[in-house]
Amino acid sequence: MLQKKVLILANNPMADTNSNGRTIKNFFAPTDREKLAQMYIHGAAPDFDACATFFRVSDGDVLRAFMKRKSAGREVQSSEVNALATAAASKKKRSKSPFRMLVRDFLWNRRGWRKELLAWIDTVSPEVILLQAGDSPFMYRLAVEIAKARKIPLLIYNSEDYYFQKHNFMRLRGFSSLLYPIFRRRLKRAVQVALAYASCSVYISEDLKHTYDAEFGRPSTYIYTATEMTPAESNDAEGVFSYLGNLGLNRHLSLVKIAEALSRIDPAYRLDVYGKLPGSAVEQAFASCPAIRYCGLVDYATVCRVMRESTLLFHAENFDKKFRAAVRHGFSTKIADSLASGSCFVIFAPPELSCTKYLKENECACVIDNEAELEDKLREVIGDRALRERYVARAIAVAEENHNAQKNREKMADIINSL
Repeated sequence: MLQKKVLILANNPMADTNSNGRTIKNFFAPTDREKLAQMYIHGAAPDFDACATFFRVSDGDVLRAFMKRKSAGREVQSSEVNALATAAASKKKRSKSPFRMLVRDFLWNRRGWRKELLAWIDTVSPEVILLQAGDSPFMYRLAVEIAKARKIPLLIYNSEDYYFQKHNFMRLRGFSSLLYPIFRRRLKRAVQVALAYASCSVYISEDLKHTYDAEFGRPSTYIYTATEMTPAESNDAEGVFSYLGNLGLNRHLSLVKIAEALSRIDPAYRLDVYGKLPGSAVEQAFASCPAIRYCGLVDYATVCRVMRESTLLFHAENFDKKFRAAVRHGFSTKIADSLASGSCFVIFAPPELSCTKYLKENECACVIDNEAELEDKLREVIGDRALRERYVARAIAVAEENHNAQKNREKMADIINSL
């Protein structure tokens, strides 16, 4: 149980509606609610059952504050939840580019907009700052400034390796891509300062922890993504194949290969794909593949139901060199749910990725890390129920050991209370 008041700084609010928000939410018990406050930038409806108070500052707020030379942001009221959810659902996500990220960084680094935020923080009186690390230099700076001003510890939760990305991981076309080295220098400097000040960093995986430790040698630990998923009492599903999750980074190309392999095994087989379409190219690729059944974006309750009712649950990454580097340390937040679901988990991804190595070492999923073996391995796991059951039994054991929500909450509380 938390003994200290924690101010969380993150892109997304604590909620089940997005993976980042769900990850942070699962680090805390419902009884910790009154000890938590959060400032966030993007996203929709915060979960007031998980956190006592929220403060929202958007990019638009900061831009308007700069133009009109006034403060920005405000405390979110619980009565706004439905309206915020509706607004977020209709809002299109703008693609990132180095130019846009540099402009954002310039605007957020202005101090004029912070009056309301600092006044709200005074009412919260935090004893610890928890930063959910991302690719925004200003968030690292803001976390350090608040922690130093209040003379309180900074804890960083990190699930990303943006610091090590030498190549542009954003939109690759146009003049803007030439600005990536400038953006990267700003990001690296902000990360260096934050890690030098931070009392501790918590990483999403042991692999990511080792990578940062080799560079910085700062106090750190790791906590895998938690889940409260429980397996169905029985899973008799046959011929139900599902992918749920992010469709960016050209994952759709690997999903098409999976679907085509399934179709060759049995022309009646279909791969059900759930997630938000990132663009028309992905939509067209799915439409032109008869073996893919695109099911749209669904809520988390539906995600859990589909996971439990699938014969095979898939995770996929692109095998092209430029995408492999971008997801080298990627550890999808859905892995915990998938392992605990009671369905057989299958990953189709390059062998050097953190998630691939983790699943292979723990023997808790059917790992296909060679494109040439895709169809043969799918035939094997589909045709051998006993093999699927062995994977499932091992997956549930690994989920209990590494991804149990209660255990991970206790780990996080112990870390925070000891700072």
